[in-house]
Amino acid sequence: MTGSIDNTLFILAKITKSKAALLLKLNNLESRVISFVGENPNKLTEFNDSLFHLHKSSGVELTSVESLPAFKSVTNYFGVTSCFIENVFSVNERNESVYLILFTDEINRYDQGSRDILFPIINILSNQLKEAESEEYQAAEEEMLVTEESVDEKFILENWKENFNDLLNLSDDIILLLDSAGCFLKINNSGALTLDYKPEELKGKHFLDIVSDENKAEVSIAFNSLIHSKKPTTFRAEFKTKLDKNVSVEFTAKTIIKENKIIGLIGIGKDISQLKKYEEEVRRLKPKLIEAERIIQVERSRVQHQKSIIEELNRLKSEFVSNISHEFRTPLASIIGFSETIVSDPDLPEEMKAEFNNVILTEGKRLAKLINDVLDLSKIEGNKITLVKNNFNIISMLKKIIEENKPLAEEKSIVLNYEYPQNEIFIEGDEEKLAQAFDALINNAIKFTNNQGRVKVIVNSLYKEVEIVVSDTGIGIPKKDLPYIFQKFYRVSRPGTEIPGTGIGLVFVKQIVDLHKGLISVQSELGNGTTFIIKLLKNTRVNKSEVRS
Repeated sequence: MTGSIDNTLFILAKITKSKAALLLKLNNLESRVISFVGENPNKLTEFNDSLFHLHKSSGVELTSVESLPAFKSVTNYFGVTSCFIENVFSVNERNESVYLILFTDEINRYDQGSRDILFPIINILSNQLKEAESEEYQAAEEEMLVTEESVDEKFILENWKENFNDLLNLSDDIILLLDSAGCFLKINNSGALTLDYKPEELKGKHFLDIVSDENKAEVSIAFNSLIHSKKPTTFRAEFKTKLDKNVSVEFTAKTIIKENKIIGLIGIGKDISQLKKYEEEVRRLKPKLIEAERIIQVERSRVQHQKSIIEELNRLKSEFVSNISHEFRTPLASIIGFSETIVSDPDLPEEMKAEFNNVILTEGKRLAKLINDVLDLSKIEGNKITLVKNNFNIISMLKKIIEENKPLAEEKSIVLNYEYPQNEIFIEGDEEKLAQAFDALINNAIKFTNNQGRVKVIVNSLYKEVEIVVSDTGIGIPKKDLPYIFQKFYRVSRPGTEIPGTGIGLVFVKQIVDLHKGLISVQSELGNGTTFIIKLLKNTRVNKSEVRS
């Protein structure tokens, strides 16, 4: 009967979501733990002793128990906030009582609604405790020696079968009993209905018979772990129902032991099929979440960008002057030094003058090359960039580019979206060169985004500017490389990743934007994608008869 009491207390703890459950016998001589569910019952020794003294003096009531220092120690250790105490069995002649004590971390868990569920189970515990005290029950149990298997079944089911059936029907979850071979002895109506069976159809059927083939090995391992552990074990099982549906269940189970022998198993399972669908939906929506976070980050940074743009321009100007000065200093120092030597020494040998003149010529050519490099910032790979400006609708231009890139996106199952305002937006610029620049950005976004990712192009109409945002959920750019991606000849290092470039590059894009007096910025996070933001001046005075759309 001790095993029956343990099992009932285990089910009660699960149904009420209690972190610890205790059956404590108190009389004038001692306090003794009859059954316990939870971790480390040794932490309750001082608490049990305090209840023993209360029982002998004023009696055990919830209000008096909550004032005990030992009660505060227990609640702190188990991390609980609510307690329930009920006298479930008494023998007046011996001043002996058995108290049910529950602890939970949920506020108001033991309210009136929960108590309506608790008291039928308390009646079961009371009956089981009475049977344990009865000599007649002990004599009847010794006479029920037919076969070892039938004794085990009667030990689990008889004498409190009716009450246990009531208990099974209290829960919407799956509650089951298995014999030592793993076959169903009992399952509640709700549990059987979840599996599309009637309870009597499952009786005698092996647990693994209704587990899906793909999950049988995993469940067998969980059963083996359960057999070798006396503690409750949690595992998941994928069932194939009678109607050939798939049902995912998370079980918490415990072995039933009599005389150091496992005679069965009791378990409670919750249908998590819908939860698994939600998990799959979360995985599917993750790229959208990344995209949304990226756009939110763009919006948050816009205000900060407006505040810091003047300081940033001043910093870039100072940095540019410093870098150019450093590059010019070395050849100029050589030219001035050797020239002063020739002028200051008329008797300098002709051979040395020729050598110094050669150095001056070499350094002069080097300086000329540096000056040409500065003046030729508008050239890429030897081709000079010139602008042929006209008025055109930038929304229509971007539509054409996106349509041209859709086949490449579809090859990788990438979602390519375009969001733009209803009104047309006109700018004055070189439509062909800007189209090449935006095509390079969108092409790169697709190439550096993994399969089933997302690329979005957004057009925002600001007061005097149009803002174009190209955002992806791709592999991103390392933080250390971000300051240099617009520098000539610089290439981001990605070990193990070989993705061909567009042949145009970000330097070309930046120079085109700069030539149109626009701004370009980039935000990126390794593994979470990249966003380019381009701002160009709108043409607010447009003769639409001259517009190319």
